[in-house]
Amino acid sequence: MPQSTLKATIDCTGGWYSEQEWQGIAVAELLARAEPLAGAAYVRFRSVTGYRWSLPLEEAMQTILATAMAEEALSHGHGAPLRLVAPGRRGFQWVKWVVAVDVLTAADVGQWAAIFTSGLDGA
Repeated sequence: MPQSTLKATIDCTGGWYSEQEWQGIAVAELLARAEPLAGAAYVRFRSVTGYRWSLPLEEAMQTILATAMAEEALSHGHGAPLRLVAPGRRGFQWVKWVVAVDVLTAADVGQWAAIFTSGLDGA
């Protein structure tokens, strides 16, 4: 899959922010290859920890699954091997350690509970 670059600002709820150039897989390219069904409305990104976040399909098409930041491979702490980069979203919505991308007909309302429960299973 071709490599994409996206300049985006990660805005953390802890009060810091950082504008970086991210490299990775365009979600639009991934979805084009997957050919979602007609009822597709949201895309959910799931972490190895159980954490997840869903975005409206049109917004998800503007994101990337980053493998590198500033031309350096992502470290584990930055979400390697794949981290969602979602411009305009808060940092907690930039899912780290992505292991699955699901196309849904509605938003995943359980994502709000995942904020508090992800990783409790020892992952």
